[in-house]
Amino acid sequence: MKTITIEGTLRSELGKKATRQIRSEGQVPCVIYGGAETVSFHAAATAFKPLVYTADFQQAEINVNGKVYKAIIKDMQFDVVTDELAHIDFLELVPGKAVVATLPLKLVGQSPRC
Repeated sequence: MKTITIEGTLRSELGKKATRQIRSEGQVPCVIYGGAETVSFHAAATAFKPLVYTADFQQAEINVNGKVYKAIIKDMQFDVVTDELAHIDFLELVPGKAVVATLPLKLVGQSPRC
């Protein structure tokens, strides 16, 4: 499985006003769930292009203020008018903990004819 590295910054303020300010700076607010703690951070919108706009299932390695989290995308939200990425939820991969994920299938070739 391919791994994409994302550099993020921990969010100090939460709420609608702070989120709008982050988006106006070209950043995307994000949350990592599923581990020992919930981490709210933001990163540049361009950092998510190889992860979001692909048909492949990929793992993200997220570096937030020196701490590295391995995660997969749980949910994405896009702006209704501009179709820009508005928010991403990540699910942290914890060793020994089961994860349910939706994987894309690629069918190759044709079935043999009888």
